[in-house]
Amino acid sequence: MIELVYYTRKNCQLCDDGREQIKLALSELRYNKVKLTSFDIDENDQLQEEYMVRVPVLKHEGEVVQEGLIDFVQVYDYLKEYLGKR
Repeated sequence: MIELVYYTRKNCQLCDDGREQIKLALSELRYNKVKLTSFDIDENDQLQEEYMVRVPVLKHEGEVVQEGLIDFVQVYDYLKEYLGKR
């Protein structure tokens, strides 16, 4: 099981677009054992302070996979490499 964490905020087009890119990458990999947990940074002062100008941010095992502009290729390549190492 891959657990991804996605930091977003409401009314954020980049966040919405990024979520679609993540779903596309997962679909292309044909890997369905993924838990994608989203956090709205505006609901937590600490998250807001850390991620205010960085959202959207996709993390895996505490490591930033990508931030700002989430794109299919970066997410796909990261996950493919990770799955290949297992």
